[in-house]
Amino acid sequence: MSQQPSIAIIIVSRNRPDLVERSVKHFEQDSYPNKEILVVECGTDAQNLSPYPTVSYTDDDFKGKCFGHNVGLNYLNMQKTYDYYLFCMNDVYVNDKTDFLAEMIDVMETNPRLGCMSPAEKDSDYPGARPKGSGLRPVTTSDYLFLFMRGEVVQKYGFFNHTFKYCWGAIHEYSYKLYRDDWFMAYYDGLDYLHLGGTTYGAKNTKTISREQYQINAKRFAYNYFVEQYGENWDTEFWDVATKHHDIEHNTYSKHRTYWAGAL
Repeated sequence: MSQQPSIAIIIVSRNRPDLVERSVKHFEQDSYPNKEILVVECGTDAQNLSPYPTVSYTDDDFKGKCFGHNVGLNYLNMQKTYDYYLFCMNDVYVNDKTDFLAEMIDVMETNPRLGCMSPAEKDSDYPGARPKGSGLRPVTTSDYLFLFMRGEVVQKYGFFNHTFKYCWGAIHEYSYKLYRDDWFMAYYDGLDYLHLGGTTYGAKNTKTISREQYQINAKRFAYNYFVEQYGENWDTEFWDVATKHHDIEHNTYSKHRTYWAGAL
């Protein structure tokens, strides 16, 4: 019998050992055997480091979670590559199922052009996040919380652009690259997760700016970045590419562009 596909699980955190403990245990309880868990501590104080396999770096200004996930990926790339990667935050937990990793692999292997997928989130306000059935729904973007990605895609495109210090917009650029090359991104309604939220920016002991300032900075950076890098009509171009071969309900390119403009 051939070995099961390998999974690298990369969890980013900043001064929240309580959440790291809960997150690692969450993945350890899944019976899927061929997995490795790596915690990336983004400027976490020494007394808050966990006993789990960890990459830690000094980060007084907090370069963001995209940067942290890239640090973790680069560290793993120096050793080996994996068939699948799970990029997640420290406060996201799959509901109602202990075993979910094998299920996500099955979905990937049944859909060979699926590059990136996320479980649904029942109580989310993110466009398209709430489940509608039990299958796949192609989307322009999903929330950047729990992303299961094909190794072939990660090896070709890397992870999100780390210059998105505040994360907002990073998945929009990445999904455009995927759709442009005939991959697609989707929500998978067969699984859904709980997201605690509000656990980093403005949270006690994380040494971060307020959540309000974070949101203002995130909107301004994302709005200006896309106009500067892709032109005034970037959202129209992205949407045309994404919907060339897929029926997608929510246009988060234009929706979020309008939302980001509120901070200008």
